[in-house]
Amino acid sequence: MIKPFYNANYSLYWLLTLAAVLGATGVFAQPADNTGTFVYSAAPHKPLRIWFDYYHHSLPNTRVGNHLVTGSWIAGAGRYAWNDFVHSNTFDPVFTALGDEHQITIGRQPFTQEVLADQEAVLILNPDNPKVVPEVPAVSDKEIATLIDFVNRGGSLMIMINATTPDRSAEDFESIQLKKLVNAFGLAWNFDDTHYSDVPIGNAHPYFYDVPVFHYGAGCTLKILPGAVKPEVLMEVASDAGYPDRHVRGAGIVQVRPGKGKVILVGDIGSWTGNMSRPWAENERILKQLFRYLKPDREVHPARYNKDAAFNYKITVAGLQAIPVANSLSALPKPVYRLFHPREKTGMPYLEGTATVSLISNGLNGQKAAALEARIGKFSWFDSTVAAAGESVRFIASRQGKATDIKTNGTTAGWLAPDIASLIALLPVDGLQPGDRWESLETLRIPAFQGTDLPPVRQLELPVTYVQDEMVNGIRCRLLRTAEELWLKDLDIGVPDLLTSTAVDKKRLTAYRYYNERGGKLLFKREQWVNAATGVVMKARTQTRVLAWIADARKPVDKSNADKDNNMILSLAQTITAELQ
Repeated sequence: MIKPFYNANYSLYWLLTLAAVLGATGVFAQPADNTGTFVYSAAPHKPLRIWFDYYHHSLPNTRVGNHLVTGSWIAGAGRYAWNDFVHSNTFDPVFTALGDEHQITIGRQPFTQEVLADQEAVLILNPDNPKVVPEVPAVSDKEIATLIDFVNRGGSLMIMINATTPDRSAEDFESIQLKKLVNAFGLAWNFDDTHYSDVPIGNAHPYFYDVPVFHYGAGCTLKILPGAVKPEVLMEVASDAGYPDRHVRGAGIVQVRPGKGKVILVGDIGSWTGNMSRPWAENERILKQLFRYLKPDREVHPARYNKDAAFNYKITVAGLQAIPVANSLSALPKPVYRLFHPREKTGMPYLEGTATVSLISNGLNGQKAAALEARIGKFSWFDSTVAAAGESVRFIASRQGKATDIKTNGTTAGWLAPDIASLIALLPVDGLQPGDRWESLETLRIPAFQGTDLPPVRQLELPVTYVQDEMVNGIRCRLLRTAEELWLKDLDIGVPDLLTSTAVDKKRLTAYRYYNERGGKLLFKREQWVNAATGVVMKARTQTRVLAWIADARKPVDKSNADKDNNMILSLAQTITAELQ
């Protein structure tokens, strides 16, 4: 029988004890530098300075009744503007989605060196055709020369156009001068129409991730000319089935790298307006990821896992529970746990495990995604070895470092699987710098009462931050951090998810329920130290804590908060660390 934890009568005593123990054992301890200090916060974020061109595009000028002014439905005039919540083809969704990641300037001046001196990127969006909107000037030859120089010096340029067939004349764009500009970078467009097309993205895409379907809103396909420098087709598109010209297919988004800069040509502008609201597509995610490609190249590259490449990791597991003795949960059996005694009459159940994992590449596919296998060697709880020979976790790592399609072979592999993705670093673009943030759909391990059982997992979108550069064993590494605090209710984590255990009679668990519908909170943090030269993860650490208030229906609810804590509070903490050997 496990001796229960805590037999004092101070409502917050257990919290202080737990905090001291976690710090002493390193479960939540932070390393200090040589001065005895540690800077936790990420480096200040530096938003990308981007100029949205509205000098070559008209603003809404169509009156509806006495109180509304919007863009035209007859011609392109005034479409793709902002602060127009009436017309579906406005760029308000874009400004909202890009948020504080970009410092956006809405420009109403021609392109000059002075105007662009403080900008890192320029967006030209479907410039109006003077034949349709005479008051709007075309891009001049002098402006074209200025933009070419801007890109060659390291600036980024994105150009969004539209379908070019006669039935799309209402959204026509100025093509003579714009053609000069895109041709100067080795690009052109085809005179076709993809119509409203759903583009499957799926897993392991080389340029985008976490997107099953992207909606390409009636654009054209693009051409790469012989003069293009380092061309990359970021996305292929095709017209949907049911259209008579189903054969329309080709590049929809293309990137080239002339001089020190980047140019991205997008064959459709409507994908970023009302089409961002299509509930079966994920255009907002694509938009955020696309605009990150405008970041100046800082030579940030994910690892390349060529065939037969192998990396050996040592895995350590640490778990600690805090359950007051008055809480009837403290009497439930935990056969693998041992007791830590911070005081003579205080016994805290803790868990330790070790394993070895060999990460082996079975080669790259046509999209440069790696088929990886994490082969598990010796796995032990304390000094008791668990049979794991032949067990493995197989998954795909995209060109960007996104881990998907995780499949397991064996119980031990299933236990380790939620944290295997931490051995791969998601580095979405080459222009990352400290302070940058991006998002990723991640599988989250939920600590369970019986920590040796297969854990409940949840998938949710979490932020990833490039915190800073640090030295690990004499190697410069990029520190990536994902941290979040969430209500258990929002994760759909119920009491059975936490308490279900192979060591407990399920009938004994029916008496337990959350005291409040929120349940409590889960605190999650994952850190990865990534070799700055190779992109390989040198060290990864995942820390998770559940703090919940679980009532026993067989007992009355106490009136004071101190007694509520003593009878209901449950804390489950777990840390999993992987180190490259």
